[in-house]
Amino acid sequence: MASPVLFFSASLWTFPPELEREIFELCAHARPSSIPTLMLTAWRVKQWTEPLLYRTIVLSSAKALDGYPTFGLKPFLAGIAARPAFFRDSVRNLMLHSVSENVLPRILAVCTRVENLWAPMASDALLSLASRCSQPALGHLYTSFMPLLRGLPPTHAFFARLTHLEIIGMPLRREYALWVDSLSGLPRLTHLAFNEDALLPISAELLHSCELLCVLVSLVGIHERMEAEMNTASRSDPRFVVLYSPWFEDWQMGIRVGRDYWSKAESIVEARRNRAST
Repeated sequence: MASPVLFFSASLWTFPPELEREIFELCAHARPSSIPTLMLTAWRVKQWTEPLLYRTIVLSSAKALDGYPTFGLKPFLAGIAARPAFFRDSVRNLMLHSVSENVLPRILAVCTRVENLWAPMASDALLSLASRCSQPALGHLYTSFMPLLRGLPPTHAFFARLTHLEIIGMPLRREYALWVDSLSGLPRLTHLAFNEDALLPISAELLHSCELLCVLVSLVGIHERMEAEMNTASRSDPRFVVLYSPWFEDWQMGIRVGRDYWSKAESIVEARRNRAST
């Protein structure tokens, strides 16, 4: 007896477009380094997932987290030159570490919808763009900040959405008062961090003047410095936290999974306040 022949309609194996897109986007988010392979599946899949590939760009000699793509500077510059509108709409998180200062304006002039920027040398380029209203307000910024501090009032639109700021570098002692006045004037600043002992002498003033500040974090590169820095005038304020941070990995972890020194500092502050209330 011959075996029955089964015929299946192709429609039985077709997902609704909305569900299909959700599945591919979940796969892309779970392991971004797989996106180039996913893009080969079909043209519609490429349209859905390619923007996710470039949502977070890390241009650094530091190693990327496992499962996440790495980008070379030359290919990236070629990409933004060829498809500026695509990169403008796609890039939201940007780390510019191993990038020369003269290249920064080219990148920032295209990636104008960045929400989270780690770029120690970008202040001059940002100031130039902000003066031309070409750079939107950032939510998270990690930079030297001094040119921005001197060049823009804290009420400028550039700072309108800035909630998290890490100041990289050391301010001059004679400019401490300027730092306090300017930082306390930022309308939405809730998280402030510094390194290299930069703002330690004025940390108590900052905690007093910055009314919205939830955490003030002193970042150290070695664990042995943590105890020494805690012995400051700010130690009685639960919002002052000293943390060790593996810089590049920490930023990437914050973007990818929401765990970074900011979230750790928030947990420490919350625990202190809970202990104080019992």
